[in-house]
Amino acid sequence: MDNINIFEPEWIVPKNIFALQTKRNNNSIKESSHTNKIKLSTNFGLEFINKEEKGLNQSHSNISIELPSDERNADASYSKYPRVICSIRTADCMPLLITDEEGSFVAAIHAGWRGLSSGIIENTLKKINARGKIIVWIGPHISQEFFEVGAEVRNIFLENDSTTDEAFKHGANGKYFLSMLKVAELKLFNLGVEKIYITKNHCTYKNANNYYSYRREASSERMTSLIWIE
Repeated sequence: MDNINIFEPEWIVPKNIFALQTKRNNNSIKESSHTNKIKLSTNFGLEFINKEEKGLNQSHSNISIELPSDERNADASYSKYPRVICSIRTADCMPLLITDEEGSFVAAIHAGWRGLSSGIIENTLKKINARGKIIVWIGPHISQEFFEVGAEVRNIFLENDSTTDEAFKHGANGKYFLSMLKVAELKLFNLGVEKIYITKNHCTYKNANNYYSYRREASSERMTSLIWIE
């Protein structure tokens, strides 16, 4: 476990909900001042990472599955069972960790522009049909400043949801800069989600010391976002 660099999302969730986010590997681990119970639970998450448990076969789809399951071809998972970890891997795409005020479920979503435009957030939340008010944490991802896309990407978004137009800024040569964060916020607000927490200094491209970025270095390395019920 000594070579895993992690942090815990800063959000307010029920006591039975636990989550971790890995960072760029710099051979250090964040020491926690939390209680022994939380340390034990955190160790469970680290064991999951170290055992290289089989995760999702992510393909930028809008497919969400319920765990436990033998199915792995999806870009989001959710579970209502204790100690079933929902996890996704990213390096510029947006990770979303989700629960509700009752701690009745957990979910993890891998949201790149393709998944966002085709409804990965909507599909996941509709499947869950949460009992309590939804709580969302948005993890590290590429910011609008560095995420240049073509006009065809903007057209795909607008065809599916015209309100996403405000997530685009004009660039040069017919290009645009896309805010995946704005898209996610718009979609979550439309779904009635009010409690949204966003990682500070979240840009993976800009923060090279903390995060991997595929656009910056074309690396195969990824961060892992994971969440579970104790």
